[in-house]
Amino acid sequence: MKRTAAIVGVVLGLMAGGANATLSSRDNGNMVYDDVLNITWLADWNMNGAMGWDAANTWANTLVVDGYSGWRLPTSLNQDKSDPCIFYNCYSSEMGYMFYQNWVAPAGNPYSSGTNKANLALFKNVQSYLYWSGTEYSQSDAWFFGSRIGNQSGVAKGNALFAVAVRDGDVAASVPEPGTVALLSLSLGALGLVRRRRPV
Repeated sequence: MKRTAAIVGVVLGLMAGGANATLSSRDNGNMVYDDVLNITWLADWNMNGAMGWDAANTWANTLVVDGYSGWRLPTSLNQDKSDPCIFYNCYSSEMGYMFYQNWVAPAGNPYSSGTNKANLALFKNVQSYLYWSGTEYSQSDAWFFGSRIGNQSGVAKGNALFAVAVRDGDVAASVPEPGTVALLSLSLGALGLVRRRRPV
């Protein structure tokens, strides 16, 4: 009996540990890195307002924030790339992992009921509504995640839902878009010329 209790305790401890990903603020609070999913989130969950699915994909795919491109909508696929889970407790999708594991919000309740207040505080303008995923549900529908009650399902692409963008990897370990680096190089070069022409 004691052995069974010990095993259950270890399993519960491992599950609780898995629910505590380290979220780290990046880019002066404009982005947040998740070290379990290895993705960087925009901290602002309402940067562009509500829009249809096609417009949301275009917005995310062309987004450049402080020189960083390569953004996309979160996926609804499970972490092992298997088909999405439907409705509650879909904690293996990217937004589901945020809701259930990082924010520790219970199914059927709003994201703001999450018990990990430190992780919640890293984000701003989170809407208690539906968010687009980049995963297609059918020819006419796409997957969404509901931050109002923690549900995941499909809805017609023409609906106006909110969108948040993610980027693979950690921006702290990557180099900004070449245009930003080129601009910095030109500035440094101009500074060098000015210094060299100064009379001695």
